[in-house]
Amino acid sequence: MRVLLAHPPLNAAREVSPPLGLCTLAAWLRHQGHEVRILDLDLEVKGLPAGQEVYLSLLARAVRDFSPSAVGITSMYNNSLQAERMARTVKECEPSIVTIAGGSHFGALGRQSLRRIPELDYAIEGEGEHSFSMLLATLAAGGPVAEVPRLHYRGGGELRATPAAGLMDLSTLPQIWPTLDSIIDLQRYADTIPEGAPRRAIYIEAGRGCPFACTFCATAPFWERKYRVKPVERIVEEMRFLYEQYGYNAFMLVHDLLTVDKKFISNFSDAMMESRLPVEWMANHRTDINLHGLLPKMKTAGCWAMFFGIESASARLQKVMHKGLKHEGVVSTIRGLSDLGIASTCSFVIGFPDETPEELSATVSVGAELKLIGAGLVQFHRLRTWPPAPLSRTKLPAEFDFDSLRIEYPFLDVPKEDVTAIEADPEFFAGYFAPYSHAGTFTQLAQVELFFTQAVAVAPLTIAVLGRVMGERFIASFYSVLAQRGPITREEIETESSGMLPIWELLRPYLEEWVAGHPTLQGWQLELVQAVMTYEEQRLRFVNSDGPAQANMAACGENWGAFVSHADIGAIFEAMHTDQPLTPELVQECAVVLTRQGMHSYRAYTTDVLRIADLSLHPLLLEAPALQ
Repeated sequence: MRVLLAHPPLNAAREVSPPLGLCTLAAWLRHQGHEVRILDLDLEVKGLPAGQEVYLSLLARAVRDFSPSAVGITSMYNNSLQAERMARTVKECEPSIVTIAGGSHFGALGRQSLRRIPELDYAIEGEGEHSFSMLLATLAAGGPVAEVPRLHYRGGGELRATPAAGLMDLSTLPQIWPTLDSIIDLQRYADTIPEGAPRRAIYIEAGRGCPFACTFCATAPFWERKYRVKPVERIVEEMRFLYEQYGYNAFMLVHDLLTVDKKFISNFSDAMMESRLPVEWMANHRTDINLHGLLPKMKTAGCWAMFFGIESASARLQKVMHKGLKHEGVVSTIRGLSDLGIASTCSFVIGFPDETPEELSATVSVGAELKLIGAGLVQFHRLRTWPPAPLSRTKLPAEFDFDSLRIEYPFLDVPKEDVTAIEADPEFFAGYFAPYSHAGTFTQLAQVELFFTQAVAVAPLTIAVLGRVMGERFIASFYSVLAQRGPITREEIETESSGMLPIWELLRPYLEEWVAGHPTLQGWQLELVQAVMTYEEQRLRFVNSDGPAQANMAACGENWGAFVSHADIGAIFEAMHTDQPLTPELVQECAVVLTRQGMHSYRAYTTDVLRIADLSLHPLLLEAPALQ
């Protein structure tokens, strides 16, 4: 059968990775003897000034050119409205084409998908490869679709569903990329990676399923909480193909929680070392899974980063959400990875129904402190209650959350008709109907997500110090600044995404007004925070300059600069690292020396102000121990 698999526009990012789910399905169907094409509209609309207007015409042209018997459409929640319009466009082109939906949204709400979209013929629930191929075979043979597992369909004037079947053995999946080499142009994806990027990264599937039961998580129940992995050799060969053919040298191993099976991780690390591939990889991990004995081997085998869902600094909320992480374990894990040279991405979920502003204050503060001890990236995400997450079944009072939609929408502009369509169907678009939270209003929490994800990235010491000196009033004080200045927008951040310095310049007025207007931030605390902000700005300007640093520097050379700080930045770092209190003694003059190590890389250390004059005469003084 001739099958077109279509992926809607996903986000506004310039860099595009192949749609892994559709590629896996396409390889499976081709292995079964079907003629398959992939239309990735997320790739096709990149760089087009009117991408939101043309994606449907691109789909219509693909349908006319390929003349498929069936079209499969996926969605990722935020682009489901586009997927819905795609199903309609297919039927307008040729009513006889069979339309089939799956993926994380349609695959979780099959019945609701058919109810909402008359042009949709079938929806497959959960894992789709076996059911999709069985459906095609059944349709070709004219057999009863009621025998196809995991299928939602129409029959006898009503919506019907078939029982689920067992999950597939992932070793039966064919090699994806060699199988698809003639029908998907991976070079076009590789070409979206900016020139000079430190890594040429791509997602590849290592397995499926997390055995844990966090209340907010939709992916673990989607894969029925059953841990599965592909054969180690299969994963390594996929990496080899992508490296040798397209130059990808960094691989994000897609698996909800790959490190559950330590034996697998050990075997995979052995295979990577034996392969001698000059590539890196990252995987999802938990801070309460002990990998200490394996970490050096993983590092040697190319592990450059780990992703962690930390979620909250509140011990109470950790129990409520069934996560159960302990703060001490989080800190020791991130610090230990940093010591080994392995980066960490730490993700937090904010806006739980009974979360308090004080708990949110602690969470943001801890996020900033994790950045200081070695986390490469810290993210804050608004709680979304997408099915089949356990929290989505609690029927909590909720309202339409336009701010969340605006943050996640595939395009920067959200048309009014799209807002109206989503707001009118809370059952289908459940994730954009957020539960009320004591931690803040929808707009306030959206601002926490936008502002602090950026602020912790560019000025972590400032945010960590503010969190320490303001304590439980941290978030409430931030809300006061928002009320005065108004919110920042996704458009501003997307526009300023060319580097850290523009983001700092966007956020700095908020920080300055926040610091100046906080009623209890006076005396030595005010001086301390202002000195830290000066350090952040000098650091960012130094790192983002191409030539010698001169502005506001007391002394400088070709690859270094020194300035006078009114607080002991080195001692502040030490206090943050050792969880010591910030004291008035930290407000004392010192010299901060910055040395350039490479593109957007630097070292910093402190010394006596009187030694600034010696730096030009004695370059070896630039080799002092760096700030951490």
